[in-house]
Amino acid sequence: MWRVVFKKEFKEIFSDSRTRFNVIASPLLITPLILALVGTMAQKQAKEGRSETIKVGVVGMQRAPQLMEELKGASKIILEPVASVEAAEAKVRDRSHKAALILPDDADERLANGDSLSLPVVQDAGNEASQQAAKRVKELLTERGDLLAARRLQDAGLSKQLVKPFLVGDKKLKGSGGSGMQLLATFLPYILALSAIMGGLMAATDSVAGEKERGTLETLLVAPLSRRDIALGKFCTVTATALVSSLLSVVGLFWPFYIKLPFFHWMTQDGLSLGPAAFAAILLVQLPLAVLGSGVLLAISTMARNQKEMQTMVGPIILVGSVGAMLSMLVRADAALYWSLVPITNSGLVLKQALQGMLNPTFVALACGTSVVYAGIAVAFAASLFKRENVLARF
Repeated sequence: MWRVVFKKEFKEIFSDSRTRFNVIASPLLITPLILALVGTMAQKQAKEGRSETIKVGVVGMQRAPQLMEELKGASKIILEPVASVEAAEAKVRDRSHKAALILPDDADERLANGDSLSLPVVQDAGNEASQQAAKRVKELLTERGDLLAARRLQDAGLSKQLVKPFLVGDKKLKGSGGSGMQLLATFLPYILALSAIMGGLMAATDSVAGEKERGTLETLLVAPLSRRDIALGKFCTVTATALVSSLLSVVGLFWPFYIKLPFFHWMTQDGLSLGPAAFAAILLVQLPLAVLGSGVLLAISTMARNQKEMQTMVGPIILVGSVGAMLSMLVRADAALYWSLVPITNSGLVLKQALQGMLNPTFVALACGTSVVYAGIAVAFAASLFKRENVLARF
């Protein structure tokens, strides 16, 4: 008989346009489009930061004409004299200069003697534009320093290879994914963990608290159905909704890799590398996570008098779920085994391991096992509430 309740509830849930938007449209379209927008904006900002003309103050410029000759002609970097270190710091602080360079008093003398120079770069650690400017100044100093070193070696009749015995380069592994896989490994565990838990929020809210508010729960309770069938049918509805949300979140983050669109190029240019084991692990951890979230949400909905109270009570659950999902972004994929016992975070780490191609069977088994235990406890608690008249009668 629980199937009757499930079919009725599931049909009613998806007849609501809000549910269709939050469970289907949002993870399938909105989430990947937001990622594309964020990535495009980040790339645009980085490009603008590299092409922007910046003013850099130089302390001791007049005392070091030879050094300034070495630094002249820098692309889109204007070097301006500053009287003192304090003045340079003040200009960086008030944003009139993005960064400042401090030259020693004997800069030219040491340069002529072939000595090294200590050149501190003043920057505002709390200002991203200042940090980018300081990085460009350091790159300029490194570039001109290499040229100066090469000239010194040439004058001495030596090859510059003497001071650069190693020419280091990068060689990417084929099929390793690249930046797109890094992005997925960072954000997908967080998104899926929240989707699996919060995907059933609207269904859980409407399922019990909503029926109390509308006055239709009494009709269902006097129907020829056991409390167990009612609880099981509603629980399966919330779980199914959460699973649909989480699975569509997977599809929503993977389809840009197969449908090549220009605004996804930055994310998909290196391709996608996921084996059958990775897909299996992703699906495996989603089920107990959805069951856990559905049990908790259904229990709260049963205790709440109405939908407004349900929304108030679920606030801390959203916070805890967000923190657990966020931890999976911060903790390394090859984390210690005790992380497999932390709910929500353990599922996120399994997803991260799958995406990075470093599945640990022991970690996966422990994470799935503990998630099943936590889910069982949540379901048992939610089912027990349906046997308590004082809880169901809270209208």
